[in-house]
Amino acid sequence: MANETLPSLAFGMKSCSVKWKQVPQDQFLMGARSGPNARPAHPVWERAKVTGQRIVKLIGYDCGKADLRRSKALKPADANFDYVYPLQLVRWTRRDCVRAITHALGADLVPIKSACFFCPASKHWELYWLAANHPELLERALLLERNALTGKHSRFDAVQFGASWEDLVRNADGFPSTTTTVGLGRSFAWNQWARVNDVVDEHFNVRRAAADRARFAALSDSLRDPDNALDSRTPGIPVVDITNSEQLELW
Repeated sequence: MANETLPSLAFGMKSCSVKWKQVPQDQFLMGARSGPNARPAHPVWERAKVTGQRIVKLIGYDCGKADLRRSKALKPADANFDYVYPLQLVRWTRRDCVRAITHALGADLVPIKSACFFCPASKHWELYWLAANHPELLERALLLERNALTGKHSRFDAVQFGASWEDLVRNADGFPSTTTTVGLGRSFAWNQWARVNDVVDEHFNVRRAAADRARFAALSDSLRDPDNALDSRTPGIPVVDITNSEQLELW
């Protein structure tokens, strides 16, 4: 918001997971000299250096199509750690994980996807879910997008598109085809999507009436991806038995 720009993923740069997930974990273990995570090295890391042992990180990529694609090029080790993918060893998909957690702990403790509420990778069903459950966060995301696309670092060219970003958001059903990032959705602006789908009023405030929130929830459920997006935002997660003999067979 202060820089008047969008998250890097909106421009095709996929560094956010490394910056906000991997690096803080590494700094917690290995220590950091400066910054918000400044701390001494963890005793586990110190002991590993003294003994020459390798620390193994267990990474939660599952056997769903999306995670198999994302993990295909990953290395089994680097200079500091070895990596193992236990969910792929036991051939569990996202659905198996959700069912196992539901069976053991209850559906309420199935975590939702770890992502920012303004993540450019969000699907339309996730935007509807946000409108139904956290309208204040969707409004903040819309403000962030407007701030960036009308601010000092905006890449939007009104001459190229024949109108200003604000005019297109308020009066058009979509943006002309372009490689220029036009909003948090990269090829579409969340503000325009929200207006066209009657998610917001004329002031771009998210509609909060019970009927509106029920409509958003129904649309979210109907558009939801049944595999990779399966988490506690999914209604009616079934409780089933997970048998070791069936699920723990290795490749």
